[in-house]
Amino acid sequence: MKGAHLYLYTSKPRPLIMWNPRLISEDVGVGINVRNLRRYFLSTFTTVYSMRPLPTGAVFRCYPGLWKVFYDDKDRPNRYLLAKEFISRPNAEDLEILFGDVEANSEEGPSLFSQAASIFSSLNRFMKAISK
Repeated sequence: MKGAHLYLYTSKPRPLIMWNPRLISEDVGVGINVRNLRRYFLSTFTTVYSMRPLPTGAVFRCYPGLWKVFYDDKDRPNRYLLAKEFISRPNAEDLEILFGDVEANSEEGPSLFSQAASIFSSLNRFMKAISK
């Protein structure tokens, strides 16, 4: 599960809102040029709402606020603590620095089922935390 993303494109003619857009086409391909084109295209949008669950936390933004990275509170189940705020969307390197490489620290990586269960659990906890 990749999370929820809402993009707003404010061009002169009219705004455009996309909810979890699928920007991949088999007609175009999947090479580096396509990724760069997609990255450039999305950079013309303003992300107004984004929620991405992680195995040990979540990344959240509600425009005009900052990007917020949360991690699970070990002392209080089903709660999150703010790890850090970013002006721009945190990339994989930023998240790795904050959370560390979880899979590298374990001898055996988690199973696909436990990864999926962890993501759904994390998303559920995060939704409860932000709704209070």
